[in-house]
Amino acid sequence: MTHRTHTAAAAVIERFLDWATDPRLVILDTETTGLDGEVIELGLVDADGRILFDERFRPTCEIDPRAQAVHGIADADLADCPSFGDRWPDIRDLLTGRRVVIYNKRFDLPRICATLDATQPGWFEAPGGAAGGSADLKAFNTISRGAECVMDAYSPLAGSWNDYYGSYRWAKLADASAQRGVDVSDRTKHAAVSDCVQVLRLIRACAALSPADFPWIGHEDRL
Repeated sequence: MTHRTHTAAAAVIERFLDWATDPRLVILDTETTGLDGEVIELGLVDADGRILFDERFRPTCEIDPRAQAVHGIADADLADCPSFGDRWPDIRDLLTGRRVVIYNKRFDLPRICATLDATQPGWFEAPGGAAGGSADLKAFNTISRGAECVMDAYSPLAGSWNDYYGSYRWAKLADASAQRGVDVSDRTKHAAVSDCVQVLRLIRACAALSPADFPWIGHEDRL
């Protein structure tokens, strides 16, 4: 293994080690009414695996049957749940000042924003129309800018190169977990907290890897 390979692979693994040992870590996951829908379940888990938040929400729209087929949540299951907007202050406070990591943040963060639009209209407006937006908007923007994507970080370890885009292909959480031997036998697929725990286990598994296992990292020009 060349020095170039070792250095590049070590940097990838170091990021997972950094996450695994950061007491500020919080892992976020959501289930939604659809790919372009609202958040109906949100989970937060910290670096020790403690559940910080695990709730469902009543959306303003119906659940897409294709989404229901994935997560198993039906409209009737949410009839007595609070709206996401009602619970946002608690979610916001739990995320503020934490190191937020998400498996595919490009999906979850826009869904949270869209759900606030639907359940708390005008949430982004400052009182009196003052410039800069509301405190909620500022908090959301800070959380979004700081959030890190585990899916992006994992892609070099998956090792599937895309010539067209000149980058590594993303791996589904299930595939990444299988590659790293993560035990998911006690997990419920596509449940927010359960997926958070799975991501935490994946982070820990990746933190224990050796650069020698990934000779292709740092030599992408040969792939």
